[in-house]
Amino acid sequence: MRFLVWLRGRAEMDVTSKEILRRALPLGLANMSVVLMPLLDSVMLGRHDVYSMASGGLAMQIYLILFMLGEGIVFGFGPIYGRYLDAGDEQKMASSKLAIYFLLLVFGVLALFALLFGPEILLSLQQSPRLVDEARGYLICLGLSILPNLLFIHYWEILAFHDKGKIVVAGATIQLVVDIVLNYVLIYGKWGAPELGLLGAGIGTLIGAMVGASVLFVFMSWHTSSPRVDIRELKKVSTLVPYMLETLKIGVPIGFSIISTVAFLSASVFLMGWFSEEALAAHLAILQVNELIVVFILGFNEYCAIHVSSNASRVTGKSLRAFLYKVSMTAFIFIAVLLLAMFVFRLQIFSLFLGAPTEGTSPVYAHMEDFFSFALPFLLVDAFILLLTGVLRGCEVTRWPLAINIIGFWLFGLLTQLLLVDAYPTVPLVIWVGMQVGFVVTAIGLAVFFMRFSSKSQFGMYSATH
Repeated sequence: MRFLVWLRGRAEMDVTSKEILRRALPLGLANMSVVLMPLLDSVMLGRHDVYSMASGGLAMQIYLILFMLGEGIVFGFGPIYGRYLDAGDEQKMASSKLAIYFLLLVFGVLALFALLFGPEILLSLQQSPRLVDEARGYLICLGLSILPNLLFIHYWEILAFHDKGKIVVAGATIQLVVDIVLNYVLIYGKWGAPELGLLGAGIGTLIGAMVGASVLFVFMSWHTSSPRVDIRELKKVSTLVPYMLETLKIGVPIGFSIISTVAFLSASVFLMGWFSEEALAAHLAILQVNELIVVFILGFNEYCAIHVSSNASRVTGKSLRAFLYKVSMTAFIFIAVLLLAMFVFRLQIFSLFLGAPTEGTSPVYAHMEDFFSFALPFLLVDAFILLLTGVLRGCEVTRWPLAINIIGFWLFGLLTQLLLVDAYPTVPLVIWVGMQVGFVVTAIGLAVFFMRFSSKSQFGMYSATH
């Protein structure tokens, strides 16, 4: 309570709840569309061939690690662009854009080579040779799709900076529809197309990524005042080096924070496997439900970073605290209503995974009920973490949040899980208890850091040393 009171105050970059929702919700919907694509691919592959779904799942694990690191680099660009947008410096805005294009091109090439060697990586982990062989073509398609997918996110960030959230949703919807239609046609061989299975899913993903990036590029060019870049400046790459280094300095910790969080959740899957198949199935299902909620909340995270960085000249410690208080209250009320609705309709949500309850599925239903009911309130803690990291990202502060993320999840969260599993070896719920300990400790650590950061007497927007 004292923390919320301490945050309260009149803001120099004041916003209304209506504006927060108007700008954050479209970004949340766009994030959900990105997550739905691989999820729907898995569903279609599973209905086509179990081996195809398994091969695709293996390939996707390598792809996601690379993509999350690239996503961090894209997010590192945002605060820099926002700072120059606030200053009205179009030349530096254009140079920072060209720098990120160069970085993403280099990263895309390196990621492609990494995915070309993906089968060898899987074989070194002693995976099934049949599954690995089937994943080869899919991995190549995923490697080629990394660059357009990252550009897609980059373009939607620029559109969001210029308050074009509805256009972002339109572009994300077009990409999702193209991906679904192409995967349906190419996986199953519909409408005269060859039946390609997993390779068809890869081709559909690649074409969908290219269409999505192209559509948002056109939207960005038509609907924003973002300055165009001059490719000829690449002849003077040395002039772009400071922008690239700054982007990496901010963005790489973001990428590792995302990887750390996902790896922590993946570790919980391994630990849950020590209990029973029913508990593991329930755990995976509830993780997917929670993931959809969290990626939706990411819209508020992006909004925080965009608003803070694009008001760089007006940011003070007091205004940051007031902004965090305002956006937290708005987000919490909206998210609490959403969570309440999900709790009321939880059985209908469970049935999407299991169908109607039967004697065979009743143990899974029971575990899902326990996990979902326990975890649901803690999604507000997850939301607070995302709001804090969004505000700090807007201030170009990302390394300390990474350190707090690692300590909170891997020291406190994982250690708690291991201790509880040892003490209660027949109670699967302890895995979720340990997970939430990690999230709570991380939230407390970030809150303490934010209070100290925003209370400095010589507070400045460009505290990049953090």
